Amino acid sequence: MSREPLLKVYGHVFPVTDAFYEDLARACADALPDADDIPVLERDGDMARISFEGVYFPVDEVLEALARHLGPEHKGKLDVLDMEGWRLTRHVLAGGSVHSSSAPLNNVLDYSGH
Repeated sequence: MSREPLLKVYGHVFPVTDAFYEDLARACADALPDADDIPVLERDGDMARISFEGVYFPVDEVLEALARHLGPEHKGKLDVLDMEGWRLTRHVLAGGSVHSSSAPLNNVLDYSGH
């Protein structure tokens, strides 16, 4: 029997160094995805991409890893969709810091600027 994932997390950050990527990989290690064959974290050149659907994602640990490495040159975002709580929390990575905001999923198109 298939069920909908409780949590969906999508994001990216660039540019990443080897040390930055390794720190993100350690932070993502405890994620519990629904499908084991899809990597949670992938590297594409100098960009790290996060793609997750499942029951548990270590959001706080990933945000801490990001904060340890963010500089003014980094850009990206981390979107956390809580399907059970019906909420999107967006963490924007810019200017060397993380800015977070949240909105109900019913308002996502208004919230995302579309």
